[in-house]
Amino acid sequence: MPHTNANQLATTLRGAAPTWPPTAIVFGTALIIYVISLAPGPLWQDSGMAQVRTLQGDIEGSLGLALSHPLYYRLTGIFQWIPIGNPAWRTNLVSAVFGAITVAGLFLFLYQATRQRLPAVIGAISLGIAYTFWQHCALAEVYTLSTALLVLELLCLQQFVQHRSPTWLIALMLLNGLGTSNHMLATLSLGCYAVMIVVLIARQQLRPRWLPLLAIAWIIGASFYLSLIVSHIRQGEDVGPVIHSALFGYRYAPYVLNITPSAQQLINSVLYMGMNFPTPLAILAVVGLHIIWRKPRNLDLTVCAWLWLVHMIFAIRYDVPDQYTFFIPGIVLTALLIGLGAKSFVDPRSPGRGILLLCAAMLPLVVYVALPNIVRAGGINMGTQREIPFRDNYEYFLHPWKTGENGPRLFAEHLGDLLPPQAVLFADNTTVRPLQYMRLTESWRPDVRLYPPIVIDKSVDVRFGRAALSETISQGRVYVVTPQVPYCPDWLVEYYQFEESGLIYRVSLPK
Repeated sequence: MPHTNANQLATTLRGAAPTWPPTAIVFGTALIIYVISLAPGPLWQDSGMAQVRTLQGDIEGSLGLALSHPLYYRLTGIFQWIPIGNPAWRTNLVSAVFGAITVAGLFLFLYQATRQRLPAVIGAISLGIAYTFWQHCALAEVYTLSTALLVLELLCLQQFVQHRSPTWLIALMLLNGLGTSNHMLATLSLGCYAVMIVVLIARQQLRPRWLPLLAIAWIIGASFYLSLIVSHIRQGEDVGPVIHSALFGYRYAPYVLNITPSAQQLINSVLYMGMNFPTPLAILAVVGLHIIWRKPRNLDLTVCAWLWLVHMIFAIRYDVPDQYTFFIPGIVLTALLIGLGAKSFVDPRSPGRGILLLCAAMLPLVVYVALPNIVRAGGINMGTQREIPFRDNYEYFLHPWKTGENGPRLFAEHLGDLLPPQAVLFADNTTVRPLQYMRLTESWRPDVRLYPPIVIDKSVDVRFGRAALSETISQGRVYVVTPQVPYCPDWLVEYYQFEESGLIYRVSLPK
């Protein structure tokens, strides 16, 4: 009997060993591409906020617990110990590393599912250069950490299916708990896993005695997030508002609970997915779904299909300005389906067919290079409500890579040279981030009062209100980046005028 077990182990290792060298090559290649693609410094908007929060050691944030992402900020803090690059670049690097892990993990999953390298390569390329995924590998964002954990969960599920050891399900639940500590999107996957576990128990393929261990594993992984909830309750806050904040943040409940997508959301969803897969290979995702449909006994692949459906439905009806980012788990799973579908078209006797598939997989690169010039020449509006200094909206939004993206730093340096002593600057959540970052790292103009300030407290509205600033306005020392609501306070637009001053506007008394 021991001899038989040893033979089985040797067979398993012989079958598994060849998968690791190509997986390491995929990881290394993806990491090199994403590091080259990284933005070199401070960024606009949410990415800039991530850089600022990292410098502050701010684990919770100010938008509600659901938007705290504690695991991510623990990791960005650890990455600050890397002795190369500036703090912003090191924060951006987190996305590149976990993006590469995602691509390599997807390759490994497909390699083991199809037993062929080419379909796995097709799936990995389809994901690796998918627009939204690639973009978020080049910026300071939480999503590639989410996708890395998701793919690792699928690998654990795959191992459970092959070996039927419940320890793989324990590992899966631990990873999903960590995913929840990073982003609440992981709870969508948790729902699918919960149904799967119930089915396994009903079919007597998993003993109920494993349930407590599965729950404990998830709680351990989610403890980074759960500890924030417990901390608020222990501080005397009402349980109801704390739970609401943990589920929805301070203002996102209507969007999370929205059931019916509008016609525009449906159109946008098609455009978002088309932007990520502008290649005929996209049809292979349908083939992949059909393969899963014909083989419902393949538990791991069936769960992948349900995960794809759940994440896609959530994203399609999630009516927020950055809706496209919530398609990222669906993009990962679509690439997985493309890889599965590719197996049907791979023929070892016809290398030309494989070359054709690889060329089709690389086609999005050509599209992304040419797209900004095509859209600009066609006079197509990008849908943005304003122009931001030092940002070309066509290239910024249509190129997934951010190599050489120095616009935020140039913007901050321009304002540093322009503003008079003791000035007040009204920026907004997009443009204030590089200013806050440079103030934290390089003592950028400490005499300038920034709105919104780095630290928000109850006195903000008073300190930056009309009464407090009336004299400063009369002295010509109050400026705005964008002279329109909601980018500056409505009372400025109602009671004052604006004069161009460099690339921003000086607030002046009405004539």
